[in-house]
Amino acid sequence: MPSIRLILSACLVMAVFAACGATDQSAETGDGPAVRSLTAAEYYEKIHGAWLGEAVAGALGMSVEGMHKDALEPFLTELGQWPLTDYIKTLPPQRDPNRKQWYTADNWGPTGFGPDDDSLYQIANLMLLEEKGPDITSQDIADKWLASFSVFEAQNCGRAVRVAEKLLKEGVKPPESGKHDFGEFMGGQMKGEFWGFMLPGNPAGAAEYGRIDAEVSFHTDGVYGEMFMAALTAEAFFESDPTKLLEAGLATIPEDCDYARCIRDVMSWHQQWPDDWEMAHEQIDAKWAPEGDEKQRRVFPNNAVNALALLYGEGDFDKTITLAVMAGWDTDTNAGDVGPVMGIILGPGAIAEKWTAPIANILRSDVKGAEEWKIDELARRTADMGMRMTEAKSSGLVEIVSE
Repeated sequence: MPSIRLILSACLVMAVFAACGATDQSAETGDGPAVRSLTAAEYYEKIHGAWLGEAVAGALGMSVEGMHKDALEPFLTELGQWPLTDYIKTLPPQRDPNRKQWYTADNWGPTGFGPDDDSLYQIANLMLLEEKGPDITSQDIADKWLASFSVFEAQNCGRAVRVAEKLLKEGVKPPESGKHDFGEFMGGQMKGEFWGFMLPGNPAGAAEYGRIDAEVSFHTDGVYGEMFMAALTAEAFFESDPTKLLEAGLATIPEDCDYARCIRDVMSWHQQWPDDWEMAHEQIDAKWAPEGDEKQRRVFPNNAVNALALLYGEGDFDKTITLAVMAGWDTDTNAGDVGPVMGIILGPGAIAEKWTAPIANILRSDVKGAEEWKIDELARRTADMGMRMTEAKSSGLVEIVSE
């Protein structure tokens, strides 16, 4: 593959816009989709909501990360928190309270959120874009990683990226650095929304950046996960219907891949049991959990949880992020994937003070030189870079208009 392929074919772009319902916005001239437009103020507000939603949702899921619903439900029931409506009160018994900051109501630790691996790469990629501009390669991303942080020192980083970093340090270059036994883990999916921040309303362009980012550490469905989340998030700037958002993601990955099959399964189960998320969860557990548990493909069933939370969340921020946690598995990452999507759609004003107060506008990272951010300032820098990206890569598709 070329190092970067951002001159996308017209048919792919048209397919994405058709899948997302963009034809509804088309001019009656028959010349194709109308240019999608945001004001700079609207764009900033949505980016602010995205980063705030990511911090809140990641904190919500952190203390029960890795728990199956069968263990999580009785634990939360005993706390009087099933269904979940607020930060979890206390740690499960098996967690060591001294190992790291867990973000429980009874022992939050310092105000703010982070460091965590979900935002680590996103912040490094923002800084890379600020340094080099829009035309980056997978190797640029790898080089920025090695210069800015080590996953062996950063908090919460998993096996896939540890293998990838070792390979990169040995001189293996992308995409070969992503071709290893853990290459279908979910580390790509967890950071894909960042590329949607950068290219609002351009799912195909966002997915292509997701590809070049993901292939540093992952392959096949591990890469498709980042492409999918990038496209879905990009579409959220102009679309709120969860089915259309999922379709936007599906339009950018192979129709016959397992990742796409899994998402379509969840959509089908939602149609069959529209008022019973736990019945849909049973189907996910039976069909897709073994992919992650037995076959070292940890992007499953967590991608299914993202789809479940968006569909059954019905456009409500609280319901979406709490479902992503109650479903179990990689709870902080799954909630941290859907939280930004809902933050984009609804804006920061829709995120209740019960969620935002402990965050206190602070996000920390393990990136050298970017250890602590004010979330509103992070949003400002993200929006500034996104305006540059949109001008360079979404010409004729999207415009961000200064007032």
